[in-house]
Amino acid sequence: MRRCVFLAVLLSLVLSLSKADNAEATSATPVTTTPGTTANNTEATSATPVTTTPGTTAELCEPDPCGGQLATCVALNSTFTCLCQYGFYYSNEDCHKGKIYPGVITLKGFYSNSIQNVNSVQYEEVFQNITTFFKNAFKDLAGFGQTVIVKIQPLEEVRASPSISVTVTNLFMENSAVNQERVNSAISNAIKESSYVSLYRATTYCAVFNCDLQTTTCQESMFPKCICIDGFSRTEWDDRSCSDCSEDCSAEENKYCAKEKGIPTCKCMTNFEKKDEKCVACPVGYSGDNCNNNRELILIIVGTVFGAIILSLVIAVSVVSVRAKHKRDPEKKSLIKTGYSNPNADDRQSTMFPRVQTTSGHANPGYQPNNPYEMRSANRGRFPERDYDDLYEISREPGGFRTQSRY
Repeated sequence: MRRCVFLAVLLSLVLSLSKADNAEATSATPVTTTPGTTANNTEATSATPVTTTPGTTAELCEPDPCGGQLATCVALNSTFTCLCQYGFYYSNEDCHKGKIYPGVITLKGFYSNSIQNVNSVQYEEVFQNITTFFKNAFKDLAGFGQTVIVKIQPLEEVRASPSISVTVTNLFMENSAVNQERVNSAISNAIKESSYVSLYRATTYCAVFNCDLQTTTCQESMFPKCICIDGFSRTEWDDRSCSDCSEDCSAEENKYCAKEKGIPTCKCMTNFEKKDEKCVACPVGYSGDNCNNNRELILIIVGTVFGAIILSLVIAVSVVSVRAKHKRDPEKKSLIKTGYSNPNADDRQSTMFPRVQTTSGHANPGYQPNNPYEMRSANRGRFPERDYDDLYEISREPGGFRTQSRY
């Protein structure tokens, strides 16, 4: 009996807990609001943010409330919105192609940097005010689909207290009968009664298509085309930009593609520089990127200077050595005659000093005097008589010969 009572109590607790969970889940389910209807009230969009239970921005798009197909969930501060690709508006958890009417409006508020953050309170306030303004402006036009905010920026004309300039895209059903004139007229009439929007002007399709202005140029049409600028090329995943260099930027042309601040840039390879749109090898002495490194040139100049100095020293030492080898002592040069330094001459002429022949021919048979005045010859008469006296005479001594005065 006690076991039956315990089981009954346990079953009642489980049932009560399950009811509480269901009630909590029902209260957490977001409530969808309808921003506007078509002529037959069959097409509703979620351009106006869907009200949800306050939470983190990550929780606002979990699970995906936009149908999980072509639309993308964008979390704001306390709500979210569903956006489609360019030229499409969101309705009934799907994206539909529509007519595009781009324009720029000026708000009467003041600009602040926090408006650029889609998760901020300021951005959500601007988003709600703009979508409400255009919903009321097009209430009499059939086929209105959605207003998409493309860009928010300060108005450049007012520097002291800049106003807010907002670029928007208004989309209508593809089969609607509206045109640009009717759209402009409806907006102008709404501005007269608005305390939030002060000015509107139509703009180009390229202004809202957002081609990458650094790598492409926009070709105007309802669905513009982003044409690659010279020097850039498109990859398979590029849509509105060109994230690669052109085909002629290759190793064969001594070039390579590098990205600087996210922009592809064709550069010359190392040890090459750009001249006349071509990459040529660096001149002698230069190297590195764009040939900015001149260390080799400095080494060449320094090596040349030192080489010239060393060569000059070698030449100078050689010249000095040669001159020192051939230079004679003045005293030695005055004592040695040219003929006495000849090694092939007779032994009598190879001594430092020449041998002196004595005049004492009386002791030496066969002596012939060298003085022609003392020669006993039949030809003596041919020479004039000596008219001077020898002041010196050579005498022989045991140690050699010496000259002495006669008087």
